[in-house]
Amino acid sequence: MKIIRYSIFVSLFFLFFQNVYCADDILKGILPNRELEYILRLANGDVLSGYVIEMVNDPKDGEGIKLKTEVGNAIIFANQIVEITPKEEQYRHSHSVYLLPTADPISSNHFIGLYELMFFYAGAGVGDILSVTAGHSFLPGISSSQQISALNVKLTLLSMEFEDVARKMTLALGYNLAYVNSYNRFVHLYGVGTVELSRSKLTAMVFAKMGSKDFYDIYFGNNRIDLIYEDGSFGIGLGLDTRITKRHDLHLIGEIWNSNVAKPTNSGVLLGFRLCNSSFSSDFGITFFTIPYIVPFVSFKWTPF
Repeated sequence: MKIIRYSIFVSLFFLFFQNVYCADDILKGILPNRELEYILRLANGDVLSGYVIEMVNDPKDGEGIKLKTEVGNAIIFANQIVEITPKEEQYRHSHSVYLLPTADPISSNHFIGLYELMFFYAGAGVGDILSVTAGHSFLPGISSSQQISALNVKLTLLSMEFEDVARKMTLALGYNLAYVNSYNRFVHLYGVGTVELSRSKLTAMVFAKMGSKDFYDIYFGNNRIDLIYEDGSFGIGLGLDTRITKRHDLHLIGEIWNSNVAKPTNSGVLLGFRLCNSSFSSDFGITFFTIPYIVPFVSFKWTPF
């Protein structure tokens, strides 16, 4: 229960900060454009999409816009708007599902994040090619030599757009290095492809474990885990990220993992929801393992730039 209360607190804190951050000069740089669609998040929680067709100014309510929507035109004033973003820039979290990296680059969507309330990480992009993510855990009561750290480097090599059901396809190659305790090193090479549909992104990954160890002794305090993970293991991952309502801020996310295709029992399924805007996202859900274990997951990302 403490973890749940803390998760809610963190979500509310970031959402409050985002509202304050966006409050000033909300319409600065906005001009009428009948070809550029905007997503608006209002102070009352509503989310609208449409085209700015006219700037307005009222002696009482101040600056505003006339927005052309699917159900007609609406006049909305700056003091009613929390966030206004071009549609193509509104969703800035497509570079990963949850753990699964997609083929999409981070680009300028640099972020800081928090996994499971105990693993801090950050990511940055260089152009539309290089994406780098790194993080380190801060597990309470655990020595520094027993913490977890990770580095992921991804090169987005190809991106093709289509005028069809599949609007875009992106391909990437990546390198992942992780330490579970300072003496247990895991190295993976992977290839990943992402297909963008009208409301969804589908991702498929293949990866191979590299190194020289098959057996690992993992310690967290006095708790020991014996792990068998053979070198040369070939695994797969599948991911889904889809907007499930007419709202632009609620997504369903899901992943399926298998660390060794020769052992179907080495699998896990993740299913949850993402609540997001152009600067902040929070993920909540459940992970099911064939061992069997059921583990809740939660993460927060802030993309302030």
